[in-house]
Amino acid sequence: MKSISIENFTNKICEGEIMNKGILKFTVLVGGSLFALSVHSVASAQVVAQSEESAAVSSQGFVGDIVVTAEKRSTSIQKVPVAVTALSGEAMARSGINDIVTLAARVPNFNFGETFGAAKLSIRGISFSNLSTGAEGSVAYNLNDVYIARPAGQLGNFYDIDRVEVLRGPQGTLYGRNATGGAVNVYTARPTKSWTGFGQLTVGNYNDIIVEGGVGGPLTDNIGVRLAFFGRDRDGYGKNVLTGNDVDDANVRGGRLTLSYTPATNFSAEVIADIGRERDHSNVMRVIAQRGLSGDPGVSGFPIYAVQLGARVLIKDYDIAANIDTQYRRHTGGVAVNLKWDLGDLNIRSLSAWRRTHFQLATDIDGSSADFARIYYDELSNQYSQEFDLTYTGKAIDLTAGAFAFAENLNGFFWTPGTIRTAPRPGAPTGLPQPGLFIGNFAAGGKLETRAYAIFGQASWHVTGQLTLIAGARYSTEKKFDGDLYTDFTQTLFRQPAVFDPLTPPLSGPFNQSKRWNSFTPKVGVNFQATSQTLIYASASKGFKAGVFNLGGTSVSFATGARSNPPVDPETVWAFEAGLKTRLLDQKLRLNLAGFYYDYKDLQLSKIVGTLAVLQNAAKARIYGLELETEYRPTEDLSLRFNASWLHARFVDFINLDPSRTSLGFLNLSGNQLPQAPNFTVNGGAEYAFDVPGGKLAPGFDIRYQSRNYFDEFNSKQVSQAAFAKVDLTLAYRLNNGLSVTGFVQNLTNEKTVETAYTSTANYGYPVNGFLAAPRTFGVRVRYAY
Repeated sequence: MKSISIENFTNKICEGEIMNKGILKFTVLVGGSLFALSVHSVASAQVVAQSEESAAVSSQGFVGDIVVTAEKRSTSIQKVPVAVTALSGEAMARSGINDIVTLAARVPNFNFGETFGAAKLSIRGISFSNLSTGAEGSVAYNLNDVYIARPAGQLGNFYDIDRVEVLRGPQGTLYGRNATGGAVNVYTARPTKSWTGFGQLTVGNYNDIIVEGGVGGPLTDNIGVRLAFFGRDRDGYGKNVLTGNDVDDANVRGGRLTLSYTPATNFSAEVIADIGRERDHSNVMRVIAQRGLSGDPGVSGFPIYAVQLGARVLIKDYDIAANIDTQYRRHTGGVAVNLKWDLGDLNIRSLSAWRRTHFQLATDIDGSSADFARIYYDELSNQYSQEFDLTYTGKAIDLTAGAFAFAENLNGFFWTPGTIRTAPRPGAPTGLPQPGLFIGNFAAGGKLETRAYAIFGQASWHVTGQLTLIAGARYSTEKKFDGDLYTDFTQTLFRQPAVFDPLTPPLSGPFNQSKRWNSFTPKVGVNFQATSQTLIYASASKGFKAGVFNLGGTSVSFATGARSNPPVDPETVWAFEAGLKTRLLDQKLRLNLAGFYYDYKDLQLSKIVGTLAVLQNAAKARIYGLELETEYRPTEDLSLRFNASWLHARFVDFINLDPSRTSLGFLNLSGNQLPQAPNFTVNGGAEYAFDVPGGKLAPGFDIRYQSRNYFDEFNSKQVSQAAFAKVDLTLAYRLNNGLSVTGFVQNLTNEKTVETAYTSTANYGYPVNGFLAAPRTFGVRVRYAY
């Protein structure tokens, strides 16, 4: 193989070297100076910020209320007829929830996976499996109500957060596209009427150093400001034993500026600008298992080719043996302008936003010391959105209506260079491929333009003081333009079954096409407020995931031999849900229960057609389940939490060929479990605060159990994560002056678990590749808030 310098490639696509720890020291100095200055300027008026999350209580001890905006208006979480979990920034800081991974562990039926630098969010079994550039998720991710389209843009750390809301179930009426699974709404801290702030330093194993803070207050009578920052440096969870360098380390920076302007009591303007970047050796793919040795009917019985050729391979290990080091780059940023008019019963809002996401990844994908294959991703997105909302609150009618426009320009690139074989590969049928043939090469990419528009409305009619009827609908229209600049291959990556095809001719573009989709997503519901503390609700709603082009991909017509890249139509889901929300035992116990049934159609999945895997609307599924959320606060000092979910997510119409077992022919997968849809998840925790000199000492624990989680539709145990339980411990000393010191251990028993996995191609002998969750971590957090 012609030598390709990973260093040269990444230096070309990523300007500059990784910022060293001197930058983190600079961040500490600047952030600390601002923090100290603000403390000094308001030392005579310090205020300890009060949490409004699920742990909020009075001195007598009861579960406090939480105000959410799940339906685009401020409502008590116990009054909104949606299954929603909400956590405040204070609660997240206490529990060490600092990213989407740790958040998912606290929410029923919320599953997280990460593949090649992209977040794979799954709620109630609705996820996505498209690995190509331009792919979009099935769970809407919103930052301060701004939709973030790119899965890579949904990663990163939470810092200076006001609250996070996770809505479970399709949100097709008020949120629209790509909210079939639900929505994650992240709200950052805003300027306050008096100067407030915090600073936090975390030091942990793997030389982990995290510095974050936020400070804000009034500049004048009608202008407010808040500045927040985040920095993290961490050594790797493992080593590349061939190069000696760290893998899965962290080098992350972030900053945010919020300005508010209130010239009148009925008008406010807000501008939020943020920037973030990650430059490290994370998102490392590992060999999890050897599919050919699984013993399943129809597998080859051969080890992966790297093993057959004597290359070094580490199986399901934090260390890797790769001939190159992974290099990951992610740059994000955006600006949002939020204008609000308060006209009494009528409120109007305009939200304008621009966001940019750029991620690049260069890594080894054969998982061995052999120089079989490397992969390069480069995806750049610029998105623009505009939303107008109108909310009316009347005696008998509440109304929410609005219009939405979205535009995205995306350029994507996906390439793996090939190899020149000098001898037949072991285990290859009929001795193919022949020596000297160029194999395993795949390069694809192009331009994807999206233009989406929608109008929506939802009305609540209060028939009586207890009975409310709800009706709403959204009409969406969306057009996508696909400009495939190049598609050149001999054998395609992620698409090659166990049929070697060295004679496939190369193909090159451009190939330009476009398609428009229209969607109507209604919702009807009924609420019954049985008592002041008990809500019973039921609803029927429809959600849709936008249609997509498999950017740079091709399929073949065996009738004509022509190749094309057909569009894939939207997924749709009809959801039927009923729930109960109540507070009992003098409001010391909160108990929320939800049951649901989904009719899920036109799933966007890869299906084998001839010798290629083509993204199609390939399947139907049926999903139903139950969710329980409880919180008990018998006293001011004791808090208990328990959540549980049961999920039955199964294909009802799906026939496909398993590329690693083609001898079995096409398989009927009806009854198989959907990927990223474990049957059971349970999480719970407790904390008790003792009075000690100067404050309180609070030990606590969290535990999470998850049943087996499959990562592909064939439900192979080797492409899954077996059932596991993880335990986290904390011990916090909270002083009365706003200072706290917390020791923590996460993943106490050092469980080694897989976040996501897939069976790779015939070119490498079907290794099961995947990504591991973090090992046991421990450390100390020091936080001061005023």
